[in-house]
Amino acid sequence: MIALNILAAAIGIGLFFTLILSQAFGLAAGGLVVPGYMALQLTNPLNVAVTLTAALVTFLIVRLVASYAVIYGRRQTILMILTGYMIAGVMDLLLGGLIAWADLEMIGEGGDAEAQVAAMDSILTMAVLEMSVIGYIIPGLIAIWFDRQGILQTLCGLAVTAVLVRLALIVIMPDTLAAFEAQQASQMPGW
Repeated sequence: MIALNILAAAIGIGLFFTLILSQAFGLAAGGLVVPGYMALQLTNPLNVAVTLTAALVTFLIVRLVASYAVIYGRRQTILMILTGYMIAGVMDLLLGGLIAWADLEMIGEGGDAEAQVAAMDSILTMAVLEMSVIGYIIPGLIAIWFDRQGILQTLCGLAVTAVLVRLALIVIMPDTLAAFEAQQASQMPGW
């Protein structure tokens, strides 16, 4: 049996639903590959929120730069992707620092190590420690569409398309999706 790459399948399904959404309603979903990536992360809403925050910061920075310089076309696209890449990198560094701080807190405090691990094992603490930006170019791609069609329209198109991709993955390949999610859950950064 051929093992399908879940990301490749999600991107392909995302392309299909993006085509339908753009033809039916004239809305883009924040880039061609973005709905596939987002669909795989819908069970991690903090990752989605961090990525959308990075996209919004990227959009605002490039909009600010555009008020002082002439930026349009390819230049604007490249600047959005490059700025999104740098914002994602900075956010990953900050979130990685949070994980390193949590590790040092556990090591630095004396006492019962099991009690410290139990204290760190709350659902909220674990969710915060697992936060990350979804891809490095995804925020830039979303920011491009924030600029082209508006923030609300892009968010609506992205939400609809990502949910449709997720539902299609659940119907078409539930075992592969469950295995992917189990693998993602087992990879705890910093531990």
